[in-house]
Amino acid sequence: MVWLGAAAVFVLFAGACCFLALLIRYDMTPRAALYKISNRLGIDSKKVNPEEQYGPYKRLKPLRPGLQRPVLLNLETSDGSGQAVHPDVAYIGGGFGADKWTYWMACTPYPYGNAYHENPEIFASHDGTNWTVPSGLKNPQVPSLQRPGDHNSDPDILFYQNELWLFYRETLRSKTPNENRIFLLKSVDGIHWSPRMEVLSESQGKELLSPAVIHNGTCFVMWTIEIISGKLTLMRRCSSDGVYWMEPVQGTLTGLQAPQSVWHIDVIQEEEQLSAVLVSCVGMGGAGAKIHYAASKDGGLNWTVDDLQLEQNYEFESGFHYRASLRRRAEEENHYDLWYTAATQKRMYSIAYLRMVREGNKLLPICIGRT
Repeated sequence: MVWLGAAAVFVLFAGACCFLALLIRYDMTPRAALYKISNRLGIDSKKVNPEEQYGPYKRLKPLRPGLQRPVLLNLETSDGSGQAVHPDVAYIGGGFGADKWTYWMACTPYPYGNAYHENPEIFASHDGTNWTVPSGLKNPQVPSLQRPGDHNSDPDILFYQNELWLFYRETLRSKTPNENRIFLLKSVDGIHWSPRMEVLSESQGKELLSPAVIHNGTCFVMWTIEIISGKLTLMRRCSSDGVYWMEPVQGTLTGLQAPQSVWHIDVIQEEEQLSAVLVSCVGMGGAGAKIHYAASKDGGLNWTVDDLQLEQNYEFESGFHYRASLRRRAEEENHYDLWYTAATQKRMYSIAYLRMVREGNKLLPICIGRT
């Protein structure tokens, strides 16, 4: 009997060792292994289902006709996290740089909301979905700030007179009062960037959020979101050279319903109007973030705002949507490219891509089944 007991212990020990070796060999958790074994044996496996709660493409809603299918961008951010926010994309039809990249994007790493890494980085692409760091380029373009509370953010990129122009915001909360500054860098090849140049600053609590800059054929125009009389407000400035800016003028937003307030914006020039993707929020902290489509017929002073119907279908966007960038596709009438920031409820950040179509004053995602 003692011998049988020892043999049983040996068999159990050997089985456990084999089970452990299989887990290591196939890089599986015990729960996942039991799930596979029970499936093979035809046993109800619901109790041991190793479903990944935070898998990025986990559907939050059942698959149905008309479901939009965004593409997550795989970005080699300098911090190694692959998490990034605040995309801004410049499209250059003839290509730019040594490899003639047609898409250039500025964004910032933001791993789990860590602003220390929120420094402007540059990526390039030939198709708008597969992005890389061009050969010879070293990210980030601006180093992290070292004092607690200080950080960079909010890049905006444009192509002007055979140069890439990169604007971004620096926030100094270590100073009293706080300071916010907008800087400009330029590049003739996308690889080598000029020393930064300060173009705007404020220390009255206005914040200078989300600068969005275009050249309208006559002058540069910049929109920022600023705190005026305690409210988030859209402001517009003009400049002949992109460096020295006139005093701002307050814009109006028709159709943005309370309690939503403007928070971030990106603007593009079209033949007949200006179009924008605008992010609203409730209060000052970004709660209740929503993306909207907006259009202006008077150069970006007065805007008509509509909801942008982006459903939060997947885990990677289960938290909220955030700053986005828009490009009109010349090759297809009223079709657009949209890159937008998404976050899980655990604050894991991503940039996603969707094809859009404009129908009247609405910008809609092209979904499965949409013709």
